[in-house]
Amino acid sequence: MTLEIKHTWNAINKVLTIINLFLFMVLTAQGFNYEEVKGKTVPVYLNVALLLVLGFAVCITFYGLIR
Repeated sequence: MTLEIKHTWNAINKVLTIINLFLFMVLTAQGFNYEEVKGKTVPVYLNVALLLVLGFAVCITFYGLIR
């Protein structure tokens, strides 16, 4: 049971990392190489916090562009 939870959290963490990289790419208007960052790990709580910050920044940026 514990291994299942660990594998689930690792999968969620990888998806959050990819989403955060995409949001960072949108904000900076630059690309990223997935092969370079594929092996890197970020703790889940930092990934969630980064997702909130980057999501908020993207929303504000798009709101400023539309307005």
